[in-house]
Amino acid sequence: MNTHTLLVRRIPLRSSPRTIRSRRHLTSSTPKSEPVPEKHNPQPAATVPGPVAVSGPGSVSGSRTLIQRIQAGPVGRVAGAYSRVQDRRPYTTQVVSTIIVYLCGDLGAQLLFPPDNIPSSSEGQGDEGEKQTVGGGGYDPWRTLRHLTVGVGSAIPTYKWFMFLHHNFNYSSKLLSILTKVCVQQAVFTPVFNTYFFGLQSLMTGKSLEETFERLKVALPTSISNSVKLWPAVTAFSFMYVAPQFRSIFSGVIAVGWQTYLSWLNQKAAREVEAEKLASVEVGVGAVAMNA
Repeated sequence: MNTHTLLVRRIPLRSSPRTIRSRRHLTSSTPKSEPVPEKHNPQPAATVPGPVAVSGPGSVSGSRTLIQRIQAGPVGRVAGAYSRVQDRRPYTTQVVSTIIVYLCGDLGAQLLFPPDNIPSSSEGQGDEGEKQTVGGGGYDPWRTLRHLTVGVGSAIPTYKWFMFLHHNFNYSSKLLSILTKVCVQQAVFTPVFNTYFFGLQSLMTGKSLEETFERLKVALPTSISNSVKLWPAVTAFSFMYVAPQFRSIFSGVIAVGWQTYLSWLNQKAAREVEAEKLASVEVGVGAVAMNA
C-alpha cells in the first residue's frame, strides 16, 4: 500500500520522452522576438529641466513683437495700403505723395511763421514783386504753387535715385554699405538737388540767369554745410530701417521739418536784429534829446 502510493507520487515528477519531444517542437516552432535596432526605433532623448531663457525688452523677440503691433495698428494698415498702391503704380504714387508732402510743408511754414516779419533773403533781394509779397503778410498762394512745381519735378528722379542706391553699393559689410551710400548721397544728390531747388525757385520768381547764378553762389555753400548736420544721419537711418519704396517720402517729410525749423530760426534772427536796431535808434534819439 505504501509502495504503490510512492510510485503514484513520483510519476508527475518524471517527463516521458514524448512530452519532451513535443515541448522541443513547440519551442523550435515559436519565433524568437529579436530586439528592434535602435535606429528603427529611436528613443526620445531625455529632457533635462533647466532655466528657461526669458527675453528682455531689447531682445529680438521683443522687437518682433513691437513690429507686429505696429503692423497691426492704424499706421501699419496705412503703410500696407500705400505699399500695395506703390507696387501697382509707383510713379503716380510718388507724385501724389510728393504733392501732399510739399503742400503740407508750405502751408505749415506760412501759417506757423507768417512772411510779414521774415526778410526775403531766400526769395531774393531787390525784386519789388517779391518784397511786396513778403511784406504784405497773409497767405501767398503763388509761393505754394512754386513749391508744388519744384516737388512734382523732383518726385520721379528722387524715387529713381533712392532705388539706384538700394540696388548698388551693397558689400558684405553692412556698415561699409551704409557709409558708402551716405557719402554718395551727400557728394552727388545734395548738390544737384539744391541747385535744382534754388535755381528753379529763382527762375519762377522772374529772375534772370545771371541773378539766378549769383543766388546759387550764395545759397549752395550754406545749404550744403547745413545739410551735413542732419542728412547723413537721416540717410543712414533710412537705409537701415526704411523700406526702399518709402525712402523718398521719408526724406521729404524730414525735409519739411527741416525747412520749417530754418524758417523759425530765420524769423527769430530777424526779430533779434530788428530789436537791436530799434534799441540803437532809441538810444540815439535819447542822446539827441539830452544834447538839445
